[in-house]
Amino acid sequence: MNALAALGSLIAAGFAPPGPALAEDLAQGRIAALMAEVAEEEGLSAPELALPPFPQLETAYVGLFVNHPGGVPVPPYVGYAEDGRLFGPAFDRLLGFLEARGVVPKPTFSDLPDHVAAVGEALALLAERDPEAAQRLAREHLLPWFRRYADRLQASDPTGFYAALAGFVRAALIREVDGEA
Repeated sequence: MNALAALGSLIAAGFAPPGPALAEDLAQGRIAALMAEVAEEEGLSAPELALPPFPQLETAYVGLFVNHPGGVPVPPYVGYAEDGRLFGPAFDRLLGFLEARGVVPKPTFSDLPDHVAAVGEALALLAERDPEAAQRLAREHLLPWFRRYADRLQASDPTGFYAALAGFVRAALIREVDGEA
């Protein structure tokens, strides 16, 4: 697996709503293995992820990405990170980009196609079959989300899990698509 494919898989697994798949990925060490692979490829140190009890992780996810009395601190939609609203021009650009490359959401996916986890999965798919398109997807759609929200997660995540994951992914994306050290 190349670095972008591993990074996409990490984003897809780590930022999807927590459920049995994430619980299994954490228990089996898959998240840690993906982080180690990306860290090695990008010359980074993989952070130790906080692993709170799973109900706390679920509660944190809802409070960070879904519903919070003071407003959702981190909307999980890459189009929102670019436009400041849902279904804006960035959403349309992303959908057109993915559809032109034959990438469509699974019928079982119940969220918007610009959810950061869905875009991470698209990155993993494209990295294997169209590396140039994967680079573009990472640079134009994922990196803006992580640049906008990684620091907000640092300030808002009561578990530390999402904050550490987002900070690591942001650093890896910067190295991968911007070439910055």
